[in-house]
Amino acid sequence: MAKRIVCYTLGGIEPRKRLKFNHELYGFTDRSNNGKYEYKRKGILSGVRYEKPLDSVLVLPSANTRDIVKHLKKYRAKYINYPIQE
Repeated sequence: MAKRIVCYTLGGIEPRKRLKFNHELYGFTDRSNNGKYEYKRKGILSGVRYEKPLDSVLVLPSANTRDIVKHLKKYRAKYINYPIQE
């Protein structure tokens, strides 16, 4: 299976926007009523097999790269997208 490596940086983005970016990308656990209830909120990468060797670096299948790039463009992140060989 062909894989791609995506390296990105958000620059000097506000902390709130960075948190929202990460929640939308990776998903998160939502807690309500003082932690009595927990809900798993899915992100773009929730159903994808990916590797994260470093901060802001993702190695994922080529088929899922389009969604990630679209998300990065939404937040005006600078990114590099390269094909890699296994």
